[in-house]
Amino acid sequence: MKKHRFIGSAASDKFCIKGIDVFKYKWIMIGDVVIVIDPDTKQPLSFSAYKIEANGVSLSFVAGRLHSGNWGFFEYDE
Repeated sequence: MKKHRFIGSAASDKFCIKGIDVFKYKWIMIGDVVIVIDPDTKQPLSFSAYKIEANGVSLSFVAGRLHSGNWGFFEYDE
């Protein structure tokens, strides 16, 4: 199983990856579903991979709701 590195979590609708607030852009589902590990509970979760187009840059990531209810973000390499 490929490991996807945990980037961070957000309780609100504001989270930056590489200086880009991902909540300000439309998330486009890539069509890939991956298994990630919740950083707090260490339980596996099934999250979707997304990409956004921001300022001429394409940014891909994995995101979903953690057991805490917060958004969890993980790296995604296409």
